[in-house]
Amino acid sequence: MKKDINRELFETIINVYKLIKKNYQVLKDTNISMIQLHCLIYINKNKNCSLKQIAKNFSVTLPSATDLVNKLILLKLIIRKEDKKDRRLINLSLTKKGKKLIKKILEKNNQCFSSLINKLNIKEKKQLLEILKKILV
Repeated sequence: MKKDINRELFETIINVYKLIKKNYQVLKDTNISMIQLHCLIYINKNKNCSLKQIAKNFSVTLPSATDLVNKLILLKLIIRKEDKKDRRLINLSLTKKGKKLIKKILEKNNQCFSSLINKLNIKEKKQLLEILKKILV
């Protein structure tokens, strides 16, 4: 019985993920991948972050993080800047184009997610939030 409920939970979580991913139609117009989107969101939240922080946050090697960042630089979505205090350090930040794209994506995300989550009443939303927080600890 326990295995059945665990399997059903896993499959349901995967299906919810697929549904959320499907709603990211805006990505098709941008030519960026989901990991690139997550990287942009991370840089947006963590102003002037480093390449090491990107690698650590996404659990990838430094060379993989470099490839990810280089692609976003080529798309003119982020820029590298030398740290003012230590020129050996490189900080990453969004360009105007990157900020505009993030704004568009986050607005679309709010619309899509709201349409999914508004199927729940406020009590159910609070319960779901508590359960998800418990899982993440």
